[in-house]
Amino acid sequence: MKKRLFAVLIGMLVCCNTFAQKEPGTLTLYPRVGLNLSKFSGDKIYTETYDYVKSKFKTGWVFGAEMQYQMSFPLAISGGVMFSQQGTSFGKIEGVDDVEIGANNINVPLMLVATTKFGVSAKIGVQPEFRVSSKYDAILHRVNCSIPIGLSYEYRNITFDLRYNLGLTHVYKHMTDNARNSTLMFTLGYGFDL
Repeated sequence: MKKRLFAVLIGMLVCCNTFAQKEPGTLTLYPRVGLNLSKFSGDKIYTETYDYVKSKFKTGWVFGAEMQYQMSFPLAISGGVMFSQQGTSFGKIEGVDDVEIGANNINVPLMLVATTKFGVSAKIGVQPEFRVSSKYDAILHRVNCSIPIGLSYEYRNITFDLRYNLGLTHVYKHMTDNARNSTLMFTLGYGFDL
């Protein structure tokens, strides 16, 4: 279902008569702030009854800034630095409320952007993620990597950005499961042409 939805969205952008929202050579700074839902996809906790509880999304704040350079009429590139509260939740487990693993990350998204004259843009790229603090330093990798895939809409320099970060690397140091970062991020920003 996710693949179909993504294919439809990309198809809509390709079918549109694409023209640059900004002139080629334009450099724009976008400060951003928002919320994310994150979890360690594939993670689970086993209970004393040999049952297990799967990971669930936890909420967190995200803020930072991105720079976007309009290379040509439909294509731009962007790079940024974002502070992101990520991790995972397991809810209530055998009488213990809200079992959570939290981590504060500095994310560095590097993306290729397809813009349209309607203010809609599609984005894809690569994102190194550097953990800067967590109570769980002993078990979590300090550096991870993900693929950010997103859509944004810009109107009068105000931008709404929806992005899914698909984790590529395992989050735990010594465990054999395939737990990876999985983050849905929504931010509001404002574009300043430089």
